[in-house]
Amino acid sequence: MKNLLIIIVLCFSLTVTAQIKDSLLLTKNEWVNKNLDYLRFYKDSVVSNLNEAKQELLFDIKNRKLSFKVAYYVGGASKKTEEFNFKIKQLYKNKLVIAPIDKAEEIKIKNYHRLNTTPFLKEKQYIFYNRGQLISKINFKKVTFHASTCFGTCPSMSVEINRDGTVYYQGRIFTKKFTGNFIGKLSPKQIYALRKMLNRSQLRVLDQQWKQKTKPNDTPRYNYIVELYGGKIIEINTNDQHPILDKLSEYFLHIPEIIDLERTNEKHQFEESHIENYRVSYIK
Repeated sequence: MKNLLIIIVLCFSLTVTAQIKDSLLLTKNEWVNKNLDYLRFYKDSVVSNLNEAKQELLFDIKNRKLSFKVAYYVGGASKKTEEFNFKIKQLYKNKLVIAPIDKAEEIKIKNYHRLNTTPFLKEKQYIFYNRGQLISKINFKKVTFHASTCFGTCPSMSVEINRDGTVYYQGRIFTKKFTGNFIGKLSPKQIYALRKMLNRSQLRVLDQQWKQKTKPNDTPRYNYIVELYGGKIIEINTNDQHPILDKLSEYFLHIPEIIDLERTNEKHQFEESHIENYRVSYIK
């Protein structure tokens, strides 16, 4: 009896250890593939962008089963949870393969109201790679980013970064002490970090294959204009961007915290987007 108890405890410990290891692998990396399917895990939530359908969900992992969930209250008192389950077929540092467990017939019977399960059933399995493994080289000459305000206090600003590291910044609304025109310089190390981020953001694929399908909302508009050597221009406008761009927009929005900016009386002429949809149009 004692030996059986030891075996049970040992098996339980191994299971818990495996689940912690899997959870750490999931949350440590961003997962993406060439079709722009994307997953980003946090402690207990996940940003999912499968088959061009973006969702922010809860998740948990147990016995190599990955569950995506929505929890909500009905009538203000009764809590309801809807979930969809995947089998984890492979999980390594640089590769994640998941396959749907739940079937379309079962989903219809459950009659979900909040969880959009359609994207989860498009493929027999989804193969993702660590974001750092999918490199799309961006030999940029100049990159420009514009952000509008929102239904709140989102900063309205513009930033341009040249290949030599020269930074031009204009803060318009909700930019605190950085309202006005500024100039600065990235260090060689910071230029390398920016190039690395651009190379991992799938900008070429987004430019060619991705368009915002959700309706305009109260979130800020973002315009990305990347001039490459050779004259090609990559332009992406959105106010509900593909989540692989989240780190890039955060970087541009927080440039005043990354480098020292000096106020200037000269107004820089920023490149403006030629795309009408979601264009930031009040750049001075």
